[in-house]
Amino acid sequence: MPLKVTTWNLEHANRLISDNPSPHILDRRKRIQRMIKDISPDILCIQEGPQGEKNIQNFCSQVLENYLIPVFLKQEQDNLGDKDIEYKIKGNQWICFLVRPELLHRCTLQSPNIWQSLTQSKTWQVNYWGELKSDQHYHYRHPQVLLYNMQNGDNLELIGVHLKSKINLLKIDKDGDNNLTGKYLTDSLSARIKLATEANDIRKYIAARFVQSAHPKILLMGDCNDGPGHDYFEERYLFFDLISNLQGDVILSERFFNHALFDFPSHLRWTARYKDELLGLSAADNPLLLDHILISQTLCRGNAPLVVNENAGKVEHEAYERANSGANSKTITSDHRPVSCILHDKH
Repeated sequence: MPLKVTTWNLEHANRLISDNPSPHILDRRKRIQRMIKDISPDILCIQEGPQGEKNIQNFCSQVLENYLIPVFLKQEQDNLGDKDIEYKIKGNQWICFLVRPELLHRCTLQSPNIWQSLTQSKTWQVNYWGELKSDQHYHYRHPQVLLYNMQNGDNLELIGVHLKSKINLLKIDKDGDNNLTGKYLTDSLSARIKLATEANDIRKYIAARFVQSAHPKILLMGDCNDGPGHDYFEERYLFFDLISNLQGDVILSERFFNHALFDFPSHLRWTARYKDELLGLSAADNPLLLDHILISQTLCRGNAPLVVNENAGKVEHEAYERANSGANSKTITSDHRPVSCILHDKH
């Protein structure tokens, strides 16, 4: 049977949890449930999910009517709670995996302690451009890893991520020659460098997995807060793009990850639209690909029980538009559109 995996930034899912929901919340709940059923994922990785196990479970019951159910770190004897320390996620925007009930017995959530053991770091040093003194950075929203047991006993490893935001609400300052200056520039560059170091830590984990296994079956998915190509800051200051960092070195071909949307129509290859004050672009004129699914070579070459064939990836535009017909700013499902990838049985 095919396996459909989907990643979606659900935008403040915490706000949907209520015993006395407002009409707007009830409307939004219905739209989200309709959209997820329309997409029909087997495994859904949510970013900006509810904070803590109790809220995640309430989300599944109140919003999805347990169409999908959560995978937790807990053992049978454990009580549900927040367990921020175990999940190593700070704040109220969690990364969580939801699965079809009939697949739960195949799914295990891996402790983030294993990640930190393989990367040999909880935090890491960062030297910003031209600075001798280093700063410390870490995953504010620690990656979560779901292991899906395939028919032959091997694990499909799904890494869910939500990387550092690039949002900058400071005033844009420019000098007399129209060059950016001041705190706006400093904060913008710092955010992108932090993003790059988070990508580097993810690649350290992946490299460690290749030491453990010659052909790990890995899907890297989530909101990376950046896309392929160079934006204003990357063209003028940084000279690298985030997705290249995540995909890896093409020379090390076995460790290079393919993008699920590489053969998806280019004019549809976007997941969010935001106004760009710096470039003077309206949201309608600024489509961005921020949400990604990257695939290890073993899953593309047919060396595993599941294989990613051509045209396997898509942005779920149709389901999004159907669910949000007639919605307003308070009832729209999310400001992001989901990305899906279908893995088929190897023949």
